[in-house]
Amino acid sequence: MLRKIFAACYPFEESEADIDFLSSEIIIKPVDSGRLSFAFIARQNENQVFLKIVKPGFVRSNIPFSVLCTEECRLHSTIPTFRTYRGANGKLYQAVPEKLANVAAAALSLFSGQIITLTEAAKHGIDCIPESLAEIPGGRRGQIALMQTLGEYIVKVSDAMQVVTNNLPADIDTADPAGFIIGRRVAQDVFTIDSTLTYLRTDVDKHNLRMHIEKLLPNLGQSNEAQAFRRGLEKGHLGIMLMRFNQLEKRIGDNLTKAPAQNVPIHNEVKSANIGAVYNATDNRWRITQSFDFDNIAFGSNRNGDHTPLEKDLGRTLSFFAFDATTGEFYPSNAKATIQGFLQRLPRKLNTDEIERLKDYLQLGVVTSYLWRSSYFAEELCGKASSIQLARLDPGIHVLQLEAFDHWLATNDLHKMISTLQDTHAMERHRKISAKALRFRNSDKCKIKQNNGTIKTYYEQFDAAHEAIYNTID
Repeated sequence: MLRKIFAACYPFEESEADIDFLSSEIIIKPVDSGRLSFAFIARQNENQVFLKIVKPGFVRSNIPFSVLCTEECRLHSTIPTFRTYRGANGKLYQAVPEKLANVAAAALSLFSGQIITLTEAAKHGIDCIPESLAEIPGGRRGQIALMQTLGEYIVKVSDAMQVVTNNLPADIDTADPAGFIIGRRVAQDVFTIDSTLTYLRTDVDKHNLRMHIEKLLPNLGQSNEAQAFRRGLEKGHLGIMLMRFNQLEKRIGDNLTKAPAQNVPIHNEVKSANIGAVYNATDNRWRITQSFDFDNIAFGSNRNGDHTPLEKDLGRTLSFFAFDATTGEFYPSNAKATIQGFLQRLPRKLNTDEIERLKDYLQLGVVTSYLWRSSYFAEELCGKASSIQLARLDPGIHVLQLEAFDHWLATNDLHKMISTLQDTHAMERHRKISAKALRFRNSDKCKIKQNNGTIKTYYEQFDAAHEAIYNTID
């Protein structure tokens, strides 16, 4: 069935992908299933392509813009972004047909009408990063090396997206730089509670929230994941997360008023479903080999006045990789390595207010992870049969993560840790390189190189300069 779906969207004679999906030689392998999409690798001889199908019921109107951003990054930066292939009628993204010859309607129902994108695959480097830190090659040593690479990568992605935000379509607009509007909407959509109730301003609100959740509990299915989610709701996990969400909204809002963020054009958290990497065990180094999923774009512009804090990206990434996925334990060394990589690509030091904001954003990353994870259960919680039956982690793990980080903050000084990382000779050398790159991005020389297609080569010099510092330290 998958062969016929892909062949209908990307006919061999039109797709430019050099993959004949109907050929008996082709091998299709599922590689990931995220909250929004299914992902596959199709291989025919030496040719590989990466395919994603959006899951039923999820918003997909932002995919065209995501494709645009991916294409621009491929052309104008050293980030290894996939080329998106054009399918039938020259389209960059395709809709799965409602009917296919010799495919039963029931079998096709999960996919029909959804959007599919096809991109080239990085040969010998397509593997996604495992969800579990325990599965990362190199053990703890490999983990630390990967965390540093991911921290650095966050800034590289933001820098590369300048070319996109400088040429925005007229109808693109944003108004939620910190993510609280979207986060509250998720809580409302998943739990069908009125937005005003999510603020939990009074004891009456808390009581009403408890009563509302109790009415929903009988709808949950009998799977192990659903029952674990039920136990969390019974313990008040949702109330705990909403209370922290409200506290963070006020603290981050006050912080941004006092110390406005740098104007950063993207928030695209680094996680397993967004990038892949390969590991060199001899050098204990990681290389990012793929990048996609630019569907979380946000940016500031003169038109809408947004400023998207880069610390938000780091906080969201740390929520994935600085905590144990089973016990919730906080790994300070993982966080330190990620922050170090992040600092190495910034053109200046983080000030006190930005460090404080980062501390809050790390907590926000954990809280929003709970809300997103809970959305897996939205249909059955609201009394609807779920059309997607996949293993879903207990969202309660994020409550344990929050508790673990609170405990660490009570006995450690995040400000001191970051200040120590920033005040080294090597970090000063990194900042000088990043400052030079920033001046270049804002110069006429940059525009010229964008126009003549040499921008990627120029940025490789900056990457090599940063790499030389690593080699000196080693």
